[in-house]
Parts: sequence; structure tokens; C-alpha cells
Amino acid sequence: MAADSPRVFPVDEFVRDELYPGYRQAFGSQPFVAGPVRPFSRADNARYWLRDSLHFSEGMVPASIALLDDAQTWGAQLGAEIVGVPPTRGSVNRLAGTHVYIGTIDVDTTWQMQARAARFGQYVGPILADFDRYWGMRAAELQAAYDHFDALDLARMDPGQLWTVVKDAYAFHRRAWFIHFEVMYVLTANYLAFYGLAEEIGLAGSQVSGFLAGERTFYSRTDEELWRLAARARELEVSEPLLREEPRSVRPRIEALPHGKTWWRELEEFLAAYGQRTEETCRIDTPSWIEDPAPALHAIASFLAKPAGFDFYAARAAAIAERDAQIEAARRAVNGGDLARFNGALASNRAANFAWWNEEHNYLIDRRAAIPVRRATLELGARLADSGAVTRPDDLFFLFKPELFEVMEAGSGSGSGSSAWAELAAMVPDRRDYFEHWRERGPSLPTMLGTIPRTVPDPIMIEVFGLSGHFLETLRSESGAGAGSGTGETAAEIRGFPAAKGVVEGVARVITTVGDLHTVLPGEILVCGGTTTEWTPAFGIIAACVCDTGGSLTHAAIVSREYGIPCVVGTAIATQTIKTGDRVRVDGRAGTVQVLA
Repeated sequence: MAADSPRVFPVDEFVRDELYPGYRQAFGSQPFVAGPVRPFSRADNARYWLRDSLHFSEGMVPASIALLDDAQTWGAQLGAEIVGVPPTRGSVNRLAGTHVYIGTIDVDTTWQMQARAARFGQYVGPILADFDRYWGMRAAELQAAYDHFDALDLARMDPGQLWTVVKDAYAFHRRAWFIHFEVMYVLTANYLAFYGLAEEIGLAGSQVSGFLAGERTFYSRTDEELWRLAARARELEVSEPLLREEPRSVRPRIEALPHGKTWWRELEEFLAAYGQRTEETCRIDTPSWIEDPAPALHAIASFLAKPAGFDFYAARAAAIAERDAQIEAARRAVNGGDLARFNGALASNRAANFAWWNEEHNYLIDRRAAIPVRRATLELGARLADSGAVTRPDDLFFLFKPELFEVMEAGSGSGSGSSAWAELAAMVPDRRDYFEHWRERGPSLPTMLGTIPRTVPDPIMIEVFGLSGHFLETLRSESGAGAGSGTGETAAEIRGFPAAKGVVEGVARVITTVGDLHTVLPGEILVCGGTTTEWTPAFGIIAACVCDTGGSLTHAAIVSREYGIPCVVGTAIATQTIKTGDRVRVDGRAGTVQVLA
């Protein structure tokens, strides 16, 4: 391959007309601003597409695709348009089978970028001037919606009332994702301005995320409570079933013990406060912790396997001390007007803290917004199953939103005699098989498809997904072949972004889906595509974290700094190169990972 030739990982294998068996998108069937979710076409070879295993590791059932449309297409595109982000019109998605790839819609003319920049400044300024008030207003709006949906007694509703709730839940989901990207683009811009200033005045831009560490979030409080429940399990002598039994069968074993009912009641109190969360984004087929507490029980069991526990107070104190030391060192390195500019940018970013918000917002949007849609859809499915229109309540997850809306709006939502329902129900078994086929293929799919670019202008793709120059260069090089082909190769050293300092050697545990998180053992080095908030409990037991994707504002980077463990993100090829059981050395300051044996 010539040095200047672009590298292309063809999309051709994934080109198809149907999204799922029996479903082709009709024109106008999906809401979008600049481009909808759709299957790959051969024209997509001309653009880059990143596998988004960060948010959607197992693939999407048909009903989840509407939620994906709300999020990474409509929400991202509308947010970018209204905020006026200069270089991008937002993200857009393609499906390889059922798996999500994300690309961007770049602004490529000088005038458009200048015009967007002018309105961007006008929009962002008032928000950053009082971010606490602004986010408080948005958070209150979201919480008011959850209070409404959570209070509904769906079982008592007549069919018309229930259908209204389904429509309301979808409308709220779309609104939540506009709020998500509105805030994210504002905070990203503020962060990148600080990053650019740091580079201009002689500091390393990669330090900026460390200046914002040490803030408690909803998810750090969740982990503190999980560790407390683990300690209570020891105290009340209910540890043995948690360590030996599968979550689905553990409750009767625990409650048979002298203090078991007390412990289980405390678990239920925890779930009432922290259990309104799912394990992945936009997954209507994923139960919340309240429905199925297996993830919480797995986390508690893994904590019990680490007898020393975890001292959150000490870890947070260390993170704050390290943050303050880095800030003081930076201040000593600059002076005069540069110091004043540094202090001003630091104050602005601490008041509107992206590193904090990127974790905090998940419990109000990413991991919760789909729950009202799921609850109402399952209730509707249960009634349709009772009438014989479908076989199981979750059959509705294998219908596309336009299919469901068409048959319901036509008045065919209540009986088994509808030919429309018979036709839809007949497609469900094939669609279930299709989903399972692609779920199994997921771990072997390429990291990127299409043409690997030299640079990516979208700030979220750089700082959250990690499409840095090094990441792209790795994929363009021959050493990145494993990431494109899924075949893997051996390498003495892997390089990435230095996300959290420290050096450690240990045994690798490679996993590609959060569903396997319970297999991670204390002291292992987690190697994965990327992490989001549902992975957080593992950071209290692992020795280090290595990710294929991610930048300075990705979840793994933020949480590793809070937990005081080394982390390297944006390697592009770690999961294709490292195998479970390999002994590896992680240097979080240098951003390197060595495979030792």
C-alpha cells in the first residue's frame, strides 16, 4: 500500500436492502435532521465508520433501532444544528447486520463553518455563564418525566390509554436525547478550548482531564453502595450463596439464612434508589436492575472475592490530591497573562465540568431513557399475547416502530383476528434467529469500516470515542490489519492515549460485551473495546484497564483516574492482539501496553 494511499476496509459484505428479514425502510419512515440509521451501501466505502461497541456491544433488535435513531442520529444531528457546532452536523449510523457503526457528517465549506461559529458563541455563552442553573433545569425536566412514567399503573389502563403512554414514552425518549447532545456539544467545546489553551502556553493538552478529576457522581455513589452491601453480606453471613449461586436462584438461598431477609431487604432499598438503569444504551430488550438485579448481584459477588474491599474515601482523597498537585505544577510552569488565562479556563471548566457530567448524566439519559418505552411496550405485548395476536410479550421488540405504529393506529391493537398482526407475528421467529446470528458474529467484526481518514474534525469523536491521530494512523498502517480483519496478530508493544498514570503488570482478561463482566477476577487487567457506566463496578477490583477506543473524556479514562489505576485507551488493536491469560505490562503515563508472555 502506497504511503499516501487511503486505507479502505470494505463495507461490501454488509450491504443489504433489508434492515431485518421482511423490513425495508420506507421513505420518511424515520425522523432525522441530516441522515437516518440504515444498512450499509457501497457508497459508504468513501467514508469512515467506527464500530460502536462502546454503547451497543451485542446488536440491536428492531424496536431498539428507533431508539438508536433518536440518540445518535436525530438527537446528535439536531443538537449539532441548534448549538451550531462549527465542524460537524452530528453523527449518523449504519448497521452491519444488527451491529452499530457510527460516522459523522462534516461541515466542509468555509462560510458554513464561520456562520455556525458565530451562532455557536451566542448559544454557548449564556449556558456556560451559569451551567449549574442550566443543567439543573434540564435535569428537573428529565426527572419530572420519570416521576410521571414511574407512577403510571399500566395494568389498569384501557387499550387507548396504554397506547397513548407508548407514544408519550417514545416522544420523551427523543427529547431526552436532544438534551443529551445539546449539553454534550456545549461542554465539549469548552473543554477543547481549555485543551487548546494548554497546548498554546506550553502544557500538555492531555493533562486537562486530570485537572477536572475528583468529583463524585451518581455512579460513584452507586458503587459505594454496592461495596457497602458486600460488607453487609459478610457482616450478616450471607456471602456464601452470593459467591456460589447464579443470580436467578440466589434469593431463596439467602433468605433461608438467619439474617438473609434483612440483607435482601437492604438490596431492594438499594435497587429502589439506584436500580433504574439498563446495561446498554437504547436497548429496549435489556431489563433494568429493578427487573433483573443480576448485574448488581454479580458486582457484589466480585467484591466479596476481593477480601480487602475498596476504600472510596482514600481513593477520592488521592485523586483530589493528584489533581491539585497537577494544577499547581501547571501554574508554576506558566506566568503573567498566560497564568490568568489558565486560571480563567480552569474555573470555567470546573464550573461546567465535562469529566463530571459525562458520568453524571447517564442515570438521567443513557441508561434510563429507554425504560418507559420498554415498560409500556411489554404491557402492550402482554395483552396482545393474551389475545393470541403474538406469542410472547417481547415479540414486540422484533417489530420496527413504523410497523407497530401502523397496526396500532389502524385499530388492530386488541385482537387475534387481525391479518396485519398475523403477518407481523409470522416474521418474529426469523428476526429472532437473525439477531442471534449477528450477536455471535459481533466479537469478530472490524473496528472500522470504509476509508480511514487522516483526521476527524468532530470533537466528540475525538475526545469520547478516541479517534485521535495515533488511533487512525494505527488503523491505516499494516499493524492495524488485525483491527480491520478480526484475525489478530502478535505485537511487542501497543500504543494508545495515556489516560491514567501508573505502571502495573498482570494477567489480561479480554471481554467484548458487558454481559461477560462478571468473569473479570480481582487483580486482572481488563482489556475491552471500551467501557461505559455499567462497567464501573469492575474498576474497584481490576489492576488496570486497556481499551481499543476512547479519548481523554471517555468513561474508562475518567473512572480509572478516580479509582487510581493505570489506563490506556484508543489503542485500536488491543482486543485483537491480547488474549485472555496473557501477561501484560500497562504504563498509563506513557500510554503503552506490552505483551510479556
